[in-house]
Amino acid sequence: MTPDTSAWSPIGRSSNAEFFEIEPGVLAVVPFDGSTDTADTATESIQIQLAHLLARGRRAGTIVFMDHVVAQNAGARDVYRNAPDPTFQTGFALVGNTMLGRAVISVFLGLHPPRVPTRMFGTFEEALAWIRQTTETR
Repeated sequence: MTPDTSAWSPIGRSSNAEFFEIEPGVLAVVPFDGSTDTADTATESIQIQLAHLLARGRRAGTIVFMDHVVAQNAGARDVYRNAPDPTFQTGFALVGNTMLGRAVISVFLGLHPPRVPTRMFGTFEEALAWIRQTTETR
């Protein structure tokens, strides 16, 4: 799934993804097609999100579109498990429509659940509703 990002505000770009603010309290990560995720790219991702949130003094949840990720190594999973700051990051909604996207998500959630709430969703709409809840209740 490639979301229509035309109405979203760009907040950054890493070596494997673009980052957006969908609305106050909701960020999005859109990996490039065929992306691989390593400890370095995961660190870039968390840093871009936290820099945006810290500069604005606000909290947010993040929707990550996983269908373009073809591989994620153990180093990336370790970063995503440990680096998020629950003070600013309320949760991660991982969206996967393809078998590969859902497989990458399942391995991540099964082996290395993060310290902030993280769930898998089949649609952007479901993910957005959940992220809005995490932002309101945390």
